[in-house]
Amino acid sequence: MDFKARHEGMKWATSVGRHALVSLLMTIQWRSPMPGMRYQEMLPHELEAVLRATPVAYFPLGTLEYHGPHLAIGNDALKAEGLCERACTRTGGVLVPTLYWGIGGGHKEYPASLIVRDQLLSDLLDEVLSGLYRVGFRVIVLVTGHYPGEQVSAVKGAAERFAQAHPDARIWALPEYEAYPHERRADHAAKWETSILMALRPELVDMSRLVGADAPHAPDATHTLEEMNAPGPLHGILGENPARYASPRLGEETVEVIVDHLVSWVNRALAEIRTER
Repeated sequence: MDFKARHEGMKWATSVGRHALVSLLMTIQWRSPMPGMRYQEMLPHELEAVLRATPVAYFPLGTLEYHGPHLAIGNDALKAEGLCERACTRTGGVLVPTLYWGIGGGHKEYPASLIVRDQLLSDLLDEVLSGLYRVGFRVIVLVTGHYPGEQVSAVKGAAERFAQAHPDARIWALPEYEAYPHERRADHAAKWETSILMALRPELVDMSRLVGADAPHAPDATHTLEEMNAPGPLHGILGENPARYASPRLGEETVEVIVDHLVSWVNRALAEIRTER
């Protein structure tokens, strides 16, 4: 074999080895055992093992709507998903695919907003919860990051119907701010939502898009829908000016408290159903 042939052979072997290594690393990354797993990525035997050990389902909900120029359109659902994922990693269980279809709120006519009918959401929640019980989940947490009155009523109503039909299960349905006991850390694309997404998904926040919001003449906050809808640097934002008051540190502190309360409730619920078995 001449030098050129040997050289080409070594290049081919190196390439094959590199691809094999990449394949192995991807397998380890995506299939490595972990306390919490995504439902849609599980193999049947993995789901069966989780149901035997920790029959917990985390179900994040949100919507697709305008959240100012600086936050991702799916902020509400992404926020709920990030909180549930952190809690699931600590308690074990399964992360159910996030529901991006929500109802209500004052942003239906804003760019990029996709809002569905109220009854559609209620019916879908009833079906999904019934299915989760049939599969074998006995502790269910619904976290909605979208929380106009219509959405919260629909989510809590579905949980109440489920609890009445299945007294041997435990269910908690809440907007995420209810798991923060010290104050109501809720707004729309303002100080709190911006801070939380900074902590959970910083790559989906671009504060440079808040043009003029950090100027001296910019409002310190918006308090009404009229103020939110008014043209200006806080258009589409309801709450304290995120350019002045939002921060990753504030977001991380909020996330930690919320996740701690989710984990505490799940652990109590698991203890209860194990005692009753």
